Amino acid sequence: MPARAIDNHQDLPVILHNDQRGLLTIEDGRLDVLQLSKDGRPPKRLLTSSVRNLLRVRLASTPHQKTGHHRLDIHTLLEKGSSLRLSTMHVLVEEANMKEAPLWLETAMRAAYAGVQPFRRVLLLVNPVSGKGKARATVKEQVLPLLEAAGCIVDLKETQHRNHALEIVESMSLDYDVIATASGDGLVYEVINGLAARSDAKKAMRIPIAPIPTGSANALCINLFGVKDTFNIQLACLNLIKGAPLPIDLASVLFLPSNRRQLCFLAVALGLMVDLDIGTEHLRWMGDMRFVLGFIKGIASSKIFKCRLRLKVVEDDKVEMARKAREAARADLRILEVPLAGAKGLDKERDGDEAAKEGPSSEGAVKAEETDAEGDGDGDTESSVEHPEWTDDGPLDWVEPLQPDDTWLVIDSTTTRTASRPHITPKASADGAWRNGDGMLYMYAGLMPWVSRDLNQWPVARPGEGMIDVVIQSIVPRSTLVGAITSAETGGAYWLECQHYYKVSAFVAENLDPRAQPHFTIDGEAFEFSSYHVEVLPRAARVLSLDGRFFVSDFLKKHDQKE
Repeated sequence: MPARAIDNHQDLPVILHNDQRGLLTIEDGRLDVLQLSKDGRPPKRLLTSSVRNLLRVRLASTPHQKTGHHRLDIHTLLEKGSSLRLSTMHVLVEEANMKEAPLWLETAMRAAYAGVQPFRRVLLLVNPVSGKGKARATVKEQVLPLLEAAGCIVDLKETQHRNHALEIVESMSLDYDVIATASGDGLVYEVINGLAARSDAKKAMRIPIAPIPTGSANALCINLFGVKDTFNIQLACLNLIKGAPLPIDLASVLFLPSNRRQLCFLAVALGLMVDLDIGTEHLRWMGDMRFVLGFIKGIASSKIFKCRLRLKVVEDDKVEMARKAREAARADLRILEVPLAGAKGLDKERDGDEAAKEGPSSEGAVKAEETDAEGDGDGDTESSVEHPEWTDDGPLDWVEPLQPDDTWLVIDSTTTRTASRPHITPKASADGAWRNGDGMLYMYAGLMPWVSRDLNQWPVARPGEGMIDVVIQSIVPRSTLVGAITSAETGGAYWLECQHYYKVSAFVAENLDPRAQPHFTIDGEAFEFSSYHVEVLPRAARVLSLDGRFFVSDFLKKHDQKE
């Protein structure tokens, strides 16, 4: 059969591995490899892949010495059920089609990366002892082959001790497009605080973070990929390769009287939730189940946590907060099928034609054998989305202790169990207000919906909204709390009257019984608790997200007011 002419640079005639004639076609967001028949029958589909899963196509620059044909490699992720696997196919391009082949490759790569620059420069931080100690093997067997297939330049560094990742990013050059963490949430915490400690922190913190779930606590992965795909290594790698920058809020936590500051990306905990974090360390091998067991143990004692909270409340109407979050989620889902063609790429924009023709040439831990595209960025990661107050690339501004006024909500959890809110009272739902006489079991403040796969603690939290969601659990009968476990994963506990829910821009916590309750936690890390001040830093960091948002939970897909 004679070779057919290329049509709008979407079809490319090739010779398949079985010496049959074939056709590569891209149409309607899909790549197909077809085997053509000699008797007029419909072509046989040998491979089909969403262009979203297409990692790379590359053409050998020199022909085969005997045949004169050029080898073309196709690297893609194939879907089988809910899993993904790496597939590599080799075909040959005849000399007669070589004039059109580069144009087809450009079309394929443009479709595959739709506004996101390929061939990212990756700093891959690996905690070899995270989770069940299999991170090193997972990275070698699953992560690196995928990144190599996509043509990424990878600088791999294993952490050797606590805070090693912090030290690495604090002194690294800003030549990377993304920082990947093969670990749990602990490494993400170290990276954020390491970037924040730099003299050019505001610039460094524009480099997005991409988590790879090899730890025992993977809350960031839950919020990006959902409960079912939390541990999907291939999906996490695809996000690393193609995800778009998603601005997220951080919280500045100032310790007093020491005047020390840490940044939080996930949660600040007091009371029972502290026991869940540090009291179940010996059960890390159990994964998320350790938190369930710790919660059951904690509610058995129902110990009142004695502290004083001052909250700068922005909103506390549960019905209204749920309505706004659900409207935002529906808007996200309406554009889900629209490619991220307008998404800002990482680093400065590179010429598309050049990127589709050449390849990464800088040295790295992982390099492609033959490449067809290259980025020549300089590491100056520009973005139109950043902290609204940051107009320079210098260090983070130091924060002073907060000065609550009489508009702040004051909650005392003591033996007298009193609460007060003088003067201005924000609108509150009937079941959302703190009542005098309530004792506090825990305070949990979060910047993302999920803290574990079993607990959607802040179901109306949204990335980049400039607020931290605070839950204060009052003392209630144990049966109520045990019953709440069944709805914790779905976010149903949000509607419990005993869970007081506030969106705040800042809060202050004061320990009223340091001997009995010496610690609080930031992102699962324990610190001595005397007094601390928390202030939200809107959109201060970035993570990568394939859809430009957090995973949309079933809670947000509901329409009824209280469901």
